[in-house]
Amino acid sequence: MLSILKSIKTANILLAVLMSLLIFGAIIMPAAPAFQEINTTSLFRWLKDAPISVSWWLISAVGVLAILVLNTVVCSIDSIIKKLEGRKWLLTIAPQIIHTGFAFIMLAHLLSSIWSSHQFAVMREGQGVMVNQKTALYLDTINYKRDSGFITSMSAEILYLSEKGRKRRSVISPNHPYIYNGMGVYLKKISLTPFPQALIEFSYDPGAPWALAGGIIFLTGSVILTALKLRDKSV
Repeated sequence: MLSILKSIKTANILLAVLMSLLIFGAIIMPAAPAFQEINTTSLFRWLKDAPISVSWWLISAVGVLAILVLNTVVCSIDSIIKKLEGRKWLLTIAPQIIHTGFAFIMLAHLLSSIWSSHQFAVMREGQGVMVNQKTALYLDTINYKRDSGFITSMSAEILYLSEKGRKRRSVISPNHPYIYNGMGVYLKKISLTPFPQALIEFSYDPGAPWALAGGIIFLTGSVILTALKLRDKSV
């Protein structure tokens, strides 16, 4: 069983199965109304409520990914043990650094699939919403510039108010959110008629820091491996 789990052939088979499932899902998703809510809730919460007839391929893909991560971990440990006595230790460890980055990215997706949330609110100036049981967010002011009748820039001033009366002000604009206790507050768009109002997104993604760490580790391993291979060829 261990020999199968650490086999590169197993990894290739798993990747082929995963790609087939994702291609199938990409074909059926546009035609299934159940997928309209998948971007507004966490993946596992959506899977819990979705009909098995439309979600079986996604459940299968999650299962294949779990086995693929396990295959990566076991394969990496086995490779390190076998090559630990080699002289080119950095060349040996570089692929395992890449595998570690992959594992971190998968962990990030797992955390996001369980606990992430994305909520939207249309707010006028002076309106507020409760972001949790102890904190309210108010839309203070909408700022914008127009040129030839089109909005060329926009921003919004927001105010956080805690139950203890503490205030925290910030300015948000497209691609410049405000992060508060791990929750991102995004200005998506504004409209001016019949009165100025803004579409605000509240996004919580606990996997984001792990995905960033995984990406850095993955890139580091890739650069090291490429540099060492090029050096060996030039010698």
